[in-house]
Amino acid sequence: MRRTRRPTPRRAGRAGRALALATALLLAVSAGACATHAEVDPTLAGFASYDGGPAADPAEAAQSAVEDVDAYWHRTYPDTYGSDFPDLTGGFHPYGPDTEMPPCGQPPPAYADIADNAFYCPTNDLIAWDEAELIPWVNENFGAFTIGIVFAHEYAHAVQVRVGAEGRTIDLELQADCFAGAWTRDVVDGHSALFSIDEAGLDRSVAGLIAISDMPGTPADDPLAHGSGFDRIGSFLDGYDGGPGTCADYQGTQRRTVEVPFTPGTEQANSGNLPLEGDGGLLAVIGDDLNAFYDVLFGELGRTFAPVADLAVVDPASDSVSCGGERLSGDELSYAALYCADENVVVLDGSGLVPALYEIGDFAVAAEIARLWAQAAQAQLGLGEGKEQSLQADCLTGVWVLWTFPDTRGPRSGSLVLSPGDLDEGIMGFLAYGQDIVDQAGTVFERTEALRTGFVEGRDACEAYAPLA
Repeated sequence: MRRTRRPTPRRAGRAGRALALATALLLAVSAGACATHAEVDPTLAGFASYDGGPAADPAEAAQSAVEDVDAYWHRTYPDTYGSDFPDLTGGFHPYGPDTEMPPCGQPPPAYADIADNAFYCPTNDLIAWDEAELIPWVNENFGAFTIGIVFAHEYAHAVQVRVGAEGRTIDLELQADCFAGAWTRDVVDGHSALFSIDEAGLDRSVAGLIAISDMPGTPADDPLAHGSGFDRIGSFLDGYDGGPGTCADYQGTQRRTVEVPFTPGTEQANSGNLPLEGDGGLLAVIGDDLNAFYDVLFGELGRTFAPVADLAVVDPASDSVSCGGERLSGDELSYAALYCADENVVVLDGSGLVPALYEIGDFAVAAEIARLWAQAAQAQLGLGEGKEQSLQADCLTGVWVLWTFPDTRGPRSGSLVLSPGDLDEGIMGFLAYGQDIVDQAGTVFERTEALRTGFVEGRDACEAYAPLA
């Protein structure tokens, strides 16, 4: 996040990705390269308990994915576009360093040009993928189902050529993500003969979309832009919730994205990360910003918000706090993130959880604090506790994020300002530290959808989880 100055001095924040994943390497041949081998962030590891784990033979999984997505489009294209789906005339081409290269263009590309890629080649109407490097990497880190998502995305580019879709690169890429989400929902609904997955198993795929997103600071008009992780997941969710017809409606529109360049100067120099501590640091300013936000939100509800009294950042080795009439210390505070209603304070482990989240980026810290402020608001509104209320807290966090977005205008603008990559950091925080609270808080897939709902649709949409008024 970044700080900004206004006529009445305020602080602003914008969060950047500290452990930024390597962005997709983009192909300069006549192919739309989309999925590429990226460096894995440790926050995206450890999903062994979920469905959709690695395949014993990733090459076979890739072939199954091609067959399944091909069958999906032959079933759904007539209802979506009113005619039969034309087969790919160029077919499908796995390749590697020691194989013949896919016949895309004249001459065909060298392996060095297309290593670690999967792509659709419009000039030869074919789909090709690196079976030696990319597919094993995706399989190992994000599971076999994410291999399917890779092919659902690439197949979508073949659909775009058939319907004459045109536009900015980022809009076409996000439409392809949308179609991949539609295919995913088809699998979840049990219509696939080769794949099965449930929403709990989709957390790996969320991680995969984050891993191959653009680097923070990439402008949406960049001719090679594919979208931030938040943008890509958002389009994926559009297709997942609305089906291929929703994705078809993307055609001819410019998508509103969170992909913006860094502001030259301090924000660019620190990759959008506010200092964590000190005067003007994130921990010093975020409480005032969140109290101001909920003061406005409660005013819209005809209520008065009692500001959270304190953000207590504690050291479990030496500190103790009163919470709900109990004295907490030691292990009880290790990696703790609590709202204590009786005391009206937010408590965070400042020696374990906070620095670990800050390694991801300042917004990973901010999103966790904002979730606890949302719980404070819910307590004042008399809401209970449970999974739906927890998801609503993520939704309200999304509404607050909109308040901090650089394009927000008018009296609702907050004192912290979102920076490139912030929303990706928040989702990476879910991935890193959300697995132990899935039963109470929901899966990463559900939490990401809730966060996006608040950001895109506003406060009223959060009432789908629990009434606010």
